Amino acid sequence: MPEVVLTGGAGRIEGRYSPGKRANAPVALILPPHPKGGGNMDNPVVAQLYLLFLRRGFATLRFNFRG
Repeated sequence: MPEVVLTGGAGRIEGRYSPGKRANAPVALILPPHPKGGGNMDNPVVAQLYLLFLRRGFATLRFNFRG
């Protein structure tokens, strides 16, 4: 799963992206719990959702919030 870095004026956001199995694959954007509550893209629920959508052929992205 390739690492993705989104850069902006307030800093960078890291993520993981996997393309879909087909060119017109549906897209799943997996949002982690809020970081103040300990959430990040490696949260077990987020990781399992990522793998579930990936196995079903979705183009899938998960990321960490900044801060």
